[in-house]
Amino acid sequence: MPSYLVTGSSRGLGLHFVEELLKNPENFVIASVRNPSSALELQDLLNKYPKERSAIVKLDIDSPESIKSAAAEVSNLLPEGLDVFVSNAGVNFQPTATFEELDLPLFEEEMKLEIINNSILIRSFLPLIRAGKAKKFVFITSALGSIELAAGMPGLNDAYCVSRAALNMLIRKWGGALKYEGITTALVHPGWVPATEIGAGIEGWINKNAPNFPRVKPHDSAVGCVKLFETLTLEQTNSFWNYDGTKLPW
Repeated sequence: MPSYLVTGSSRGLGLHFVEELLKNPENFVIASVRNPSSALELQDLLNKYPKERSAIVKLDIDSPESIKSAAAEVSNLLPEGLDVFVSNAGVNFQPTATFEELDLPLFEEEMKLEIINNSILIRSFLPLIRAGKAKKFVFITSALGSIELAAGMPGLNDAYCVSRAALNMLIRKWGGALKYEGITTALVHPGWVPATEIGAGIEGWINKNAPNFPRVKPHDSAVGCVKLFETLTLEQTNSFWNYDGTKLPW
């Protein structure tokens, strides 16, 4: 039974990822959330499926201790290893602030979460991925982190663009090393999904500057992303993907 762990599963795309993964009766899905007791939508979703096919684990990406504790709990749940780790939890603290307007301490906190804490995530869960069969790390990112595309997006989500570009490089470098261990890494852009909190944060800019930019429904994004989670191979490792299976420029 292939095993998946999805972070940030209490709402938004994370919840949709869990739902799509559970539709495959072969999958075992661990949904990680900051506060399990308040994740009512997630609890309702998991209750629709046999209990032996899922679990909820507490994981707060703000806390290194929580990350390490979650890895230990997952190790107990999956003594033979984890197949696919999906990092979906992310932040966008200042969606409308330009570089001149940024709260710099808040910007620093966003960078820390995206780089330092994601490094802790990889370090903590790497032994589980090494022990698994599929051996995949997938990070949900954004096309806003593309250096090539950045020049065409002046004033759009400046802090988020920088933090996502940094995340992309972090995973690109990790991926270059991990491929020699047979571990597949991928960065996946879920499309612009206005129904999510992060997607809604840039809706004003999109409506003003790119009104014809395609809007993606959460379900459609999740279907495309999950297909990538399931089908990516080592030969395709260390790439930057759109949810529809096309590649994006770095």
